[in-house]
Amino acid sequence: MSITTHARRALLLAGLVWACAPASGQEANLSEAATQPAKGRITWREQARFTRYELADREVNQFVLNTRLTLGLSGRLSAVLDAPVISRDDRLDGALDADGLGDVSIGLKYRFWQDDRGAIETRRLAVFGGVRVPTGEPGLSGGGVDPYLGLVFTKVEGRHGLNAAVRYRVSTDGRASPIMPGMGGADLLTVETGYLYRLSPVSYSAGTEGSLYLTAESLFDYETNGDLEWRLAPGLLWEARRWAAELSVVLPLARSIDERARTGWGMAAGIRVLF
Repeated sequence: MSITTHARRALLLAGLVWACAPASGQEANLSEAATQPAKGRITWREQARFTRYELADREVNQFVLNTRLTLGLSGRLSAVLDAPVISRDDRLDGALDADGLGDVSIGLKYRFWQDDRGAIETRRLAVFGGVRVPTGEPGLSGGGVDPYLGLVFTKVEGRHGLNAAVRYRVSTDGRASPIMPGMGGADLLTVETGYLYRLSPVSYSAGTEGSLYLTAESLFDYETNGDLEWRLAPGLLWEARRWAAELSVVLPLARSIDERARTGWGMAAGIRVLF
């Protein structure tokens, strides 16, 4: 085999890696992934979520616009900021209406293991943690400085992607009669699993501009007061080289709730941009 042939194959492989860089670190729409931007790069993610909550005598509609900024500090370490703006509509009499900034979360993610088996095949493990601080308006804040710690695994193999994460958050204050999980006096355990299947393209080429994925996510919340919920979120994801668009529908599967509102159906739509 000639040197020219070797060079052409090397250039083709490099082009595939560059064109498929987002796919090699697939992030599902709602669940955590063991991915982060390179050193000095920033990912901006803007996501709008609608959720209907159900109480014994009323329904509450909530709209959240969450801004997430992720800064690559090194090849393995990143800093994350989440800042939600919340609008809550009590459909009965307005007693639970609230609008304004929610509690901001600040954290770090460290990828401590990575096994790349090909241009678009990888396995990664990362630990993440931080604090949620009480920046929220009355009715939208948990009231305490709440630390959290988690572990996440990501696998990409061919047209398939998998993310699995577990996170535990300690409640240091907690408001009475909360609406959302993790806002009362109980600690919150969250288990997230996301599966992605690449619908298009079937195989990559140097001219590939982006990829379309079908996603399915399992979202499980357990609070130490005994409340638990399990939700399923099917969706679609489009990933290009520097941006991605996401859309999901969230459906309740099982729940046993006594201390807060029950989570009903919801929707989420967002965009991610890499700078």
